[in-house]
Amino acid sequence: MANFTFLYPMWFLALIPLVVLIVIQRKNQHHGGLIAPHIAKQLGMVQKKNGHGFLYGLSIIWFCVTTALAGPSFGYKETPSFQLSGARILVMDMSRSLYATDLKPNRLTQAKYKAKDLLPYWKEGMTGLVAYANSSYLVSPLTGDSKTLDNLITNLSPEIMPYKGKGSNLSAAITQSIEMMKKSGHQQGDIVVLTDGISSSQLERVTALVDGTKWRISLLGVGTTNGAPIELPNGQLLTDNTGKTVVAKLDPQPLQQIATETHGVAQLIQSDNSDIDAIVRLTKTPLEQVTKNSDTQVNSRANHGYWLLFPIVLLSLFAFRKGMILALLLVLLPVDKSMANTLLSNDYNAHQQYEQKEYQAASEQFQSKQWKGAAQYKAGDYKGAIESLTDLSDVQSQYNLANALAQNGQLEDAKAQYESLLQANPDMKDAQTNLDIVNKALEQQQNDKNKQSDKNKDNKEQDQNKDKQNNKDGSDQSSDSKDSQSQDSQQNQQKDKSQSENESKSDKQEKSDASSQEQKQQAQDKKQQEQKEKEKSAQASDKQKEQNNAEKEKKQAQMQSQQDQVDSDAKTTDPRLQKLEQSGAKEDELLRALLYLQAQQQEPPQASENEW
Repeated sequence: MANFTFLYPMWFLALIPLVVLIVIQRKNQHHGGLIAPHIAKQLGMVQKKNGHGFLYGLSIIWFCVTTALAGPSFGYKETPSFQLSGARILVMDMSRSLYATDLKPNRLTQAKYKAKDLLPYWKEGMTGLVAYANSSYLVSPLTGDSKTLDNLITNLSPEIMPYKGKGSNLSAAITQSIEMMKKSGHQQGDIVVLTDGISSSQLERVTALVDGTKWRISLLGVGTTNGAPIELPNGQLLTDNTGKTVVAKLDPQPLQQIATETHGVAQLIQSDNSDIDAIVRLTKTPLEQVTKNSDTQVNSRANHGYWLLFPIVLLSLFAFRKGMILALLLVLLPVDKSMANTLLSNDYNAHQQYEQKEYQAASEQFQSKQWKGAAQYKAGDYKGAIESLTDLSDVQSQYNLANALAQNGQLEDAKAQYESLLQANPDMKDAQTNLDIVNKALEQQQNDKNKQSDKNKDNKEQDQNKDKQNNKDGSDQSSDSKDSQSQDSQQNQQKDKSQSENESKSDKQEKSDASSQEQKQQAQDKKQQEQKEKEKSAQASDKQKEQNNAEKEKKQAQMQSQQDQVDSDAKTTDPRLQKLEQSGAKEDELLRALLYLQAQQQEPPQASENEW
């Protein structure tokens, strides 16, 4: 019974009317009929008392029906999953002409707005994202997560494209879109293109690609026929090889021709949603139908409420005279099957938590080591990020690994990792920036250690000098005491001698005796005084040594604390290291790295007629 539950417990609210009905019926039993019982008896009109059988039967049936609707479940069952097999690809032009200002603030911004407006309508089927300039790049594979596509569109711009100023190649984007859908098992689908113009040569190539196929192309022209200069992000106007300012104009005729030949729709960008509505009406529902996915089984709760139909049917036989017909109808009625829930992978749930900035929870669910390491880095678990990213060889994972090493205080390892990345990817600006930061942190850490070492040496020398000075002062005091005592003794002896010469011969013997006794007494006093001085000097020396030892221990403890603080600061609170996370967490840089990686696997694009 541990697995027992009700799938729809709110249905038990339907028991409230039953309780009200029972209470009303109970009250009615206490009221008599219209004719008094003794008069009715005399008239031979015996009132028949209503039994409780109907009320009891109705209550039981009502309770069984309510319980069945609540969906009692004792376990799980496996059912096949169903999915819309249709697919579509959103293709976005990322050539530099998107910086033209005939649409405010520019064509690029308006194109992004329109692309994001399309995503909420594409709930059925799968959607992929492709960006192109002179070459085509896969930004997102087929997915049903419109939020992920929205974030990717936000970070798209001509500046992250590997080849800037080389024109646009729509035929390459169409080719890649068709290949992507074919690899997913689709033989037809929609391709929605947002572009600011198609050249005559590109028109011929695209029509040749889709001629006689079921691929449907719809286009949204972003721009005006009058055109405008192309203002680059640095504020300068784009010029051609002769130095003349380029004016980008939109020719709607090629767009209309492609849409007509592929049974799509072509629209020019509008200030309202009429352009979006026209494309959505055609592409909202995928071309292909619902298919059964035999490879995927959904493990869902089983609804065992249908078992209650049997007692309901049996009780219904007693409720009506022609209950057999009603019972037959109930038996023949089909049982509604519960729809299978969509199977969500751990990575999908984890990605949702990652987008909601619940990085710790996301890191525990991610199966992909690359995303797991990124989530651990965001959560501050740098050791865990290092473990997850160490065995990965792609550029972005190695870059994140270097950041995690730096944040974990392993500056030397981080430096080596950045240098290895730069050897393979010299144009990786973020890696160079972070390498400079780590080098400065290492220099500062070394300087702090050198200063601390010099300070320790100075303190040690000062302590030694103090010890020597204290010993010297003690010996000087002892020698001074002895010298003063010897001087006093000489003075007293001279004084006694002079006194003894001036005395008379008669008192000479007595004074001599008295003088000898006095000298003995003075000698004893001197010895006692010398002994006291020695004891005082020894006590002072011991006390001084104890103070010096206490000061040494205190200074050592302070130096150790300072050293620990320096190491801790270099590891966690160094503001230069804190910049690593900022520079490494830019989503547009991650997207740039993805596009550059694809560009390395492709041949360099050839020049086009609209190359600037």
